[in-house]
Amino acid sequence: ATVDAGHGGADPGNPGRFFPPGVTEKTVTLQVALLLQEELVRRGITVRMTRTTDVRPNLLLRAPTCDASCDLFVSLHVDALDPRKRRDYRSVDGFTTLIIGEENSADAARVARTENEALRFESEQDQDLAGGPLAYILRDLQMNEYLRESARAGALMQANLEPVHPGTNRGVQQRNDLAVLNTGRRPAVLVEMGYSSSPSDAKYMTSKDGQRKIARALADAIVDYLLEFEWKSGVRAGGPGR
Repeated sequence: ATVDAGHGGADPGNPGRFFPPGVTEKTVTLQVALLLQEELVRRGITVRMTRTTDVRPNLLLRAPTCDASCDLFVSLHVDALDPRKRRDYRSVDGFTTLIIGEENSADAARVARTENEALRFESEQDQDLAGGPLAYILRDLQMNEYLRESARAGALMQANLEPVHPGTNRGVQQRNDLAVLNTGRRPAVLVEMGYSSSPSDAKYMTSKDGQRKIARALADAIVDYLLEFEWKSGVRAGGPGR
């Protein structure tokens, strides 16, 4: 599995309205990613990291680090509502997993707009690549091949987070223009671990206990997914009687 701590370096992600001073989205994604790496290694899973320090890998080169020998790409993020657009922003909480697909809900559209803002840190050429015809061809190829696997991985993420997360389970949502996932060639999910615009989510995501619980839940989901994936590919390869 590849674990991607969203944002980093010059790109802080969202400012984290209710995070402690100096803490932004990039801080929290890295803290949880490192704990998740620890959990997975302890369980015998080979883990690749797109970053382990405060650097900013190219947005379009993150998912391709999960190549043929990697079974799942997991990108970690923090959601936030704009207080200027939603007066009730404090009361909206919870966790969501996004995958590539055509069911573009309004909420998934909002998340895609927010996460794709990180493209401004890339070269003009890369920005064109992310939004041009090639991106749509890549996306369609990936979507047709891996939609079911990504959807299953997303469902496991949500199911495992639900018992430990104080916020609302907002389910698995599809979006066809998430730059960080569109360049991938393997099953991929983007996990929004909570809202930094919700005081309760923000407190949970920045507490040591909360981060460890999120990392454990995501590790459980990844292990469950890999076991299912192995079983299915074993059945495909050798048949149930082997």
